[in-house]
Amino acid sequence: MKNWKRTFLLVGVVIVIFAVAVILNLFSVPFAAAQEEKAKQETVQGEKVREEHKLETITVTAQKREENIQEVPASITALSDIQIEDAGIKDIEDLKYYTPNLHIQKMGNRVEQYLSIRGMFNKISPTVGVFVDGVSYSENLAYDPDLYDIERIEVLKGPQGTLFGRNTEAGAIRIITKKPGNIWEGKGSAGYGDYDSQDYSAAIRGPLIKDRLFFGISGKRYLSDGYYKNDYLGTDDVEDMDDTSGRARLRWTPTDAWDIMLSVNADRYDDSYGCYAPLEEMRRHTHHVNLDYEGYIENDLNGQSLSLDYEGDWFKFTSITAHRDADYDLAYDMDFTQFDKWRNYFNKDHDQWSQEVRLASPKDSGPFKWLIGGYYFDEDMDTDCTLDFRQGFAQWGIPAYMTTQKSEVDTENYAFFSQATYTLWEKLGLTAGLRYDRDKKEFNGTEFDTPDVMGKGVTAVKSDKTFSEWLPKFAIDYRFTQDFMGYASISRGYTSGGFNTRSTSVLGLPYDLEYSWNYEAGVKSSWLDNRLILNLAAFYIDWKDKQVATSIAPQTIIIKNAAESTSMGFEVEAMARPATGLELTAGFGYTNVEFDDFKDAIFDQDPTSPTYGQKTGETDYSDKKNIFAPEYTYNLAVQYRYPLSNSKTLFSRLELQGTGDFYYDFDNEIKESNYEIVNARLGYEGEYKGRGFELYLWAKNIFDEEYATSVFGSGAMGWFGRAGDPQTFGGTLTVRF
Repeated sequence: MKNWKRTFLLVGVVIVIFAVAVILNLFSVPFAAAQEEKAKQETVQGEKVREEHKLETITVTAQKREENIQEVPASITALSDIQIEDAGIKDIEDLKYYTPNLHIQKMGNRVEQYLSIRGMFNKISPTVGVFVDGVSYSENLAYDPDLYDIERIEVLKGPQGTLFGRNTEAGAIRIITKKPGNIWEGKGSAGYGDYDSQDYSAAIRGPLIKDRLFFGISGKRYLSDGYYKNDYLGTDDVEDMDDTSGRARLRWTPTDAWDIMLSVNADRYDDSYGCYAPLEEMRRHTHHVNLDYEGYIENDLNGQSLSLDYEGDWFKFTSITAHRDADYDLAYDMDFTQFDKWRNYFNKDHDQWSQEVRLASPKDSGPFKWLIGGYYFDEDMDTDCTLDFRQGFAQWGIPAYMTTQKSEVDTENYAFFSQATYTLWEKLGLTAGLRYDRDKKEFNGTEFDTPDVMGKGVTAVKSDKTFSEWLPKFAIDYRFTQDFMGYASISRGYTSGGFNTRSTSVLGLPYDLEYSWNYEAGVKSSWLDNRLILNLAAFYIDWKDKQVATSIAPQTIIIKNAAESTSMGFEVEAMARPATGLELTAGFGYTNVEFDDFKDAIFDQDPTSPTYGQKTGETDYSDKKNIFAPEYTYNLAVQYRYPLSNSKTLFSRLELQGTGDFYYDFDNEIKESNYEIVNARLGYEGEYKGRGFELYLWAKNIFDEEYATSVFGSGAMGWFGRAGDPQTFGGTLTVRF
C-alpha cells in the first residue's frame, strides 16, 4: 500500500509542475508579443539600457559538458566569480547560506565539515562529493577550505552517481578555478576584522608565450585569535587559526585542438581544538569553555593534477590524472571540562590517486549528445587513535590507562559510465545514463591497552569486502519556449560500505553500502526579457539500507545497515535585475525526511545493576525525523551598485539567511531551533592610475544570533556543542591590475 501511495505522490507532483509550466507558458505568449512590439519602437539608447538589465548566463559543466544552466534538466545552484566576491564567500561552509537544502555541520573550525543535501546526511561516509577542477576530494578532513581565485561553483542536488560515482548519493559540489589565458591580470587583497582576524590573498595569471603557454599562481593566508575564551585557563585565543594555502597552474595549448593543464596546490592549517562545551553551558555562555587542555589541529594537504583536453571534429577527449595527500593530526580534551579525565590523540594519513578518461560528442554535435568514460581510484587511509583515560575508573577498580587503535583501509575503485541525450524537434530532450561502480576495500586493524588493565591483550583483525552497484539515470525535458523548460528525472546513487573501527568486539566487521532512488521534477524559466530567472524543483527520495551507528552493548558501538528513510520537498530559486545595478536573489528549500523503519536495542548501562550489559528493550525510531536535516533553509539578498561616474561606483548589499529546526538525536529530543542571520556589505569601487580597486566594509551576523554548528552525544557524559560565529565587523581592500 505504501508503494502505491509513493507512486501516486510522485505522479501528482509531476502533473502539478507540468500544469504550472503550461499555464505560465500560455500567459507568457501574449506578454512576449507585447514586449516584442514595444522593443521595435525603442531607441538605441533604450536597447542599451535593456541589455544592462539582463542577467548574465552561467555556463556549467554539471553533465561534464558545457551547457547553459537553464538548459540542464536538474536542480543546480551556480555561483559565478562575481557573485562569489559580491557575497564575500570565503570557504565551503559559506555555501550553505546561498544554496537551498544544503546544510553543513562544522565540527572543528574550517577543517572538519560534514555536508548534507535534501536531508541526506551520513557522518560515517561522505554523501556529498566535492570536486575541484574535476578531482575528487574524497575525505571529509581533506577538503580545501578556502575559496579564492574561483571561476564558479556548482552545487548539484540529488544523486549524481551516474557521472560521479561513489559517495555522491546526496549530490556534488564542483569548484572550478580560474585558468590562465592571453591577458596578464591579477589582484591582491587584505582584510581585517574582529578577534584580530587577518585575511590576505593574491593571484596573477597570463601568457608566457602568447596563444601557447600560460602561467597562473595564487595564494592566501588567514589568521585569527578565534571567538572562544577558556575561563579555566584564562585565555582568549582558544580557537587561534593559521591557514596558508597556494595554487599554481601551467597551461599549454600546442595546437588549437589541445589544452593541457598542470596544477599543484598545498594547504597548511593550524588551530587549537577547544571549542566544545557541555550543551547547556554552551547555550548559556556562548563562546566560553572550561578546559584543562586546549588541544590542537594540524592539517597538511597537497595535490597535483594533469588534465588533457582534445577538441576534434568528431569527438572531445578528456583525461584527468590526479594525486592528493593529507596528513591530519588532532588532540583534544575529550571530556570537555576542567577536570583532567580523558584526552584523545588522533592521526589520519590519506593518500589517493585517480584517473578519469572520457570521450564526448563535440560542441556542435546536433541533436545527439553523448559521453562515455572510465574511472580508476586508489586510496590508502591510515588511522591512529589513542584514548587516554587519565584517571581510570575508580568505581570499577581500573587505574589510568590508554587504549590505542590502528587501522589501515585500502580502497580500489573502478567504474565505467555513459550518458546520452537526444533532442527531438528542438524541444523534447530524452536522456539516459548508466554507470557500473566497483569498490574493493581491505582492512587491517589492531587494538590494545597500555597497560593491559582490561585483560584484552592485542586484538588484530584483517578483512576485505567488495561493493558494486549499477547506477542508472533517466530524464525527460521539454522546452515550451526558448525561455521555459520543464523536466522530470529518476536517478540512483550510493554511498560505499566499510568496516567497524569503534569497538573491539566488532573491530573489522563490515557494513554494506546504502543507496537511494531520487525522483525529481521541475521547471526552469526566464521572464521579462531575461531580467527575472525563476526555477523550481520538487523531489522524492527513497533511501534504503541507511548506515547508522547504534549500541549493541555497553560501551560497544556498531555501524550497520539498519534504517530506511524517505525524503521529500522542494527548492525555489529566483534572481532578478529590475533596474540597472539593482539585483535581487532569493532561495527557499523545504525538506521532510523521516525514518520509515529503524529499530535499535536498549541495554542496561548501569554497572551496579544485576542486569548490566543485558538487552532490556527496543526503541522504534520509525516516523522520527532524520538527524542534521533542517526543515527549511532560505536566503534573501538585495544589492545595488550606484554609479558615481564612469569608473566609480558605490556598492551595498544586505542579506537574510535562515535555517529551520532540526534534530541531533534519533529520539528527536535534542533540537536546534530555527535561526536567522543578517549580513551587510558597503563598498566603494573605482580606479586609480588605471588600476581598479575596491574597499568594502562588512558586518556578519549583525544581530549576534546564537546557534550551534555542531552538537554530539557521548553516552553517559551527556551532550556537547560548538557555538556558531558571533557578530563580527571588518573591512577588505582589493587592488586589481
